Amino acid sequence: MTSKSLCFKLMREDIKRRVWTVALTVLGLIFTLLVPVAISSSSYMDQVAERLVDRKQLIKNLVSLVGVNGVVIAVLIGLAVVWAVSGFRYLHNSRQVDFYHSIPVKRHQLFLASFLNGILVPMAVYLVIQLLSVALILRTGIGSHELGNVWWRIFLINMVYYSMLYTTMVIAMMMTGNMIIALLGFGVFCGYGPAVVSLFELYKSTWFMTYFETEANLMAWKRAVNYTSPFANYMFSLADFAYDSLGFWRVAGAAAATAALAIIAYGLYRIRPSEAAGRAMAFRRTQSPIKHLIALPVGVVFGMFFHALRSTLSWAVFGVLCGTMLTCCIMEIIYHFDFRKMFANRLHLGACFGISLLLVLAGMYDWYGYDSWLPDGGSVKSAAVIFDYDDNWVTYGDVDMRTMPDGEMQVGWNYGGQADYGFDHMFLTDVYSIMELGKKGVEWSRDLRSDGSLEYWSYTDRYTVMYRLANGKSVYRQYRIPREEMKPLKTVIYDSREYKQGIYPVLEQTSSDTAKVCFQQYNKKTELNLTGEEISHLLAVYQKELEELSMAAREKEIPIATIQFRTRKHQEAVAWEMEQEGYSYKNLEDRCYYPIYPSFVRTLEDLDKAGVRLVKLDKDTVSDIRIQYYWKAEDYSDEAAEDYSGDWEKTWSDDGYEGRTAVYDSEEDIETLLSALVYYDYRDMNGYYDMESPNNADVYVTADFDTEGRFNDRGGRSGFQLNMKKLSAEDIERFGLACYSN
Repeated sequence: MTSKSLCFKLMREDIKRRVWTVALTVLGLIFTLLVPVAISSSSYMDQVAERLVDRKQLIKNLVSLVGVNGVVIAVLIGLAVVWAVSGFRYLHNSRQVDFYHSIPVKRHQLFLASFLNGILVPMAVYLVIQLLSVALILRTGIGSHELGNVWWRIFLINMVYYSMLYTTMVIAMMMTGNMIIALLGFGVFCGYGPAVVSLFELYKSTWFMTYFETEANLMAWKRAVNYTSPFANYMFSLADFAYDSLGFWRVAGAAAATAALAIIAYGLYRIRPSEAAGRAMAFRRTQSPIKHLIALPVGVVFGMFFHALRSTLSWAVFGVLCGTMLTCCIMEIIYHFDFRKMFANRLHLGACFGISLLLVLAGMYDWYGYDSWLPDGGSVKSAAVIFDYDDNWVTYGDVDMRTMPDGEMQVGWNYGGQADYGFDHMFLTDVYSIMELGKKGVEWSRDLRSDGSLEYWSYTDRYTVMYRLANGKSVYRQYRIPREEMKPLKTVIYDSREYKQGIYPVLEQTSSDTAKVCFQQYNKKTELNLTGEEISHLLAVYQKELEELSMAAREKEIPIATIQFRTRKHQEAVAWEMEQEGYSYKNLEDRCYYPIYPSFVRTLEDLDKAGVRLVKLDKDTVSDIRIQYYWKAEDYSDEAAEDYSGDWEKTWSDDGYEGRTAVYDSEEDIETLLSALVYYDYRDMNGYYDMESPNNADVYVTADFDTEGRFNDRGGRSGFQLNMKKLSAEDIERFGLACYSN
């Protein structure tokens, strides 16, 4: 009892010594929490009385003030530093250390008095002001059910992480003998882990040419950043709390980590020598490890930076030397508080330089053998191949319908990636083709590493391979090889049913999960009135024809329409958004359309039976075709431009292009141009289609139905392109396209 009574007396005396800190805490939280809540509450009552705005939105704004409030969080982080500094600043002054340690009180009681005050006093102040803020909100007539439990949950989370940051700063005070160095140490504790983890990812993506970052890699990076820094852990937890995904065990883990840090802080306090006051580092043994831990990554970063500027070995070496020398010299100056000591430890400088340089060289020359690695063909159980930018019109992911912490329903589309879907659903068993792709990729990666020519990127295509090995591991590699070399292997892979199963989610869809079928041609949408049996038959027919679609067919055909098999969840979300008149209705409605090719005969037959009539571009439906030509003076000579001027309307655009528009409305011209017309949106769904489009020429079609497509580069809605390969040389000359062809 005597010990407890003494501890309380010491805490009371410590508060008297730090009245200014208490006042700063009270004022900081009043003006960042209580005052804004009072102002917003008053405004809420006035606006509700006058019915100026939606009451629901006003309540949401009020609740956010006692919830995840960024200003309050920033103040709490600042207070954690201030309370730790004010509580243990005497350790950095030799006279004060002698005074405090001469008091006939055990050292652990001195520590506990200052340490506990730094947590309990801000907690009490924050709790009182939070309760007053909640009372002000309830006073407006908002019920407790509308306010919810956000206010006390965020209080607990903020105080747990405040305590963690506060304890981290206390450790920084224990390990140093100077205030400025302590603040720098706190910054290192908060930022070193995320910086090194991010450097590791940058190192891999820079030097490993075949490196591919998967979703698992990204999540591992996020976890590493999360758990190597108290500040990062706090920010990630707040983000999860805002989306109602922060679990109890996360907060409990943070509390346990804070307790462990408190034990470390107390242990450091017990063994901290009194003569450490005024020195840079309280423990001399920590100087060398800390210097090496900072100098090595800095040297690697400088080496990578200077290599990126000039791509030569000499500049990489120069960068490593600069980074390690600057870091080691600055830290020696800090350690000794003497500029003359910057080269006090040349051995450490040489060691840091050598290790950093070896790390950079290992990446430059692939000493790890990462890029040259290939699995043994017999160990590959199956594989997945993702060809970048191919079929990027496919929609991945699913509808996201969730109830937010404030009770509001949120509906949207949770987008997924082609690579992630392919890795989960594609199981290619043609190991020979996969290994050939891998061998070519390794060969070209080796050539590029030795050559480094940027021209390589202009005539190559990128693709990613996931090797599923017999031992259960999955290995990912990303390659680039010339398009012509890839084409034969790419054709074999695309024509397989296994490949299509991995890139078209509609092939996994079942009739029992399909609620509606929608058809679209050009810009006209039609919802088909089909029975469950008819939907099932149409889905099965389309899936079969999509599986049978070959690369050869895609090179010759362009889609003529699109079709959507809307799932029940998708339909529910669209219907809900329509009822709410939500802004995301159109976005949801336009997802998951798939192309219909002319060769999909059975699908077209079923659509015909369902009453769908395809519109056609012919002389009966098209009244005219306009071609708008553009060029810049520096790109084409005046003589060439004059050859195609005719009697056309001349216009100028803001970006310096000269434009001339020709209108073709004769039957002969329309029939000729119709044979070469390609609809923009359908062309986007088939990048394999063999065509050559004119450069800087836009095509507009006037028909008895809407043919407008996407916005072109100059802001107009141009529905079509022209395929030059469908026109004769005479037609190209006649329509003034010769000087525009690619």
